[in-house]
Amino acid sequence: MTRRTTRALAVTAAAVLMSAAATAVAYAETPQPCDGGYVCLKDGTVFGAPASDYPAQSQPGAVSATQLVSDCNAALAGQEKNISCGFYPNGDGTPTQIGFGPWQQVTSDFLNCSGGTATESYSAAETYSESNSVTVGVSVESGIEDLFKTTVSTSYSYTWGSAQTTTQTYNETVDPGDKAHMAYRYEEQQLTGTLWINYGKTGDSPGQGYGHHYYAITGFTETSPVKQSDGSVQTEVTLVQSPAQPGECPS
Repeated sequence: MTRRTTRALAVTAAAVLMSAAATAVAYAETPQPCDGGYVCLKDGTVFGAPASDYPAQSQPGAVSATQLVSDCNAALAGQEKNISCGFYPNGDGTPTQIGFGPWQQVTSDFLNCSGGTATESYSAAETYSESNSVTVGVSVESGIEDLFKTTVSTSYSYTWGSAQTTTQTYNETVDPGDKAHMAYRYEEQQLTGTLWINYGKTGDSPGQGYGHHYYAITGFTETSPVKQSDGSVQTEVTLVQSPAQPGECPS
């Protein structure tokens, strides 16, 4: 049994952060997009690499991809004054609709050990979140999230969703000897491009470039819920039911 519903999705406006981030650092050249998904400087320097080419840990001469994303978040949130960063989407900035994401369990299992059908009330906290291909959770309620909103093609900009949690209650019947939980999934979309970052300091410390000013992650992908023009997100909710395992119900 799968039900399709829509859920309201709040939009958080953080244009002030973007404006502050854009004007906080004016000491260095802003790289421009060039062929192959790379970024270039005026002197012809080309740079950029996929996240898989970066080291797992930052070290002299190279920053980890995870730190690049975290430092960009900090810069866009106004927490790092010596860093600037930006994103150039592939193509015209139109998100790719990828359909419904994976099912997520949102309640604990209810075990029906009685001799008859039981009705259980499930309180399900459904979270619509934004993520990226390098880090988990760092884009939620942060600068990267808003950076993507500003680069989405204007005609599609209303569809870019923000993270939010809503709680719904469902009354479901569970067959005798079964256990069950509620699960849901929602429509998602992706935008891929190049994330670049410019460090004002090149020392080997957090918030610094470990020997270089410029880095770029090619093939950087951000995933968000699809927000409809009326502010809702289309979801599917289902009851996942299976036989109890031996020993789960008292004999």
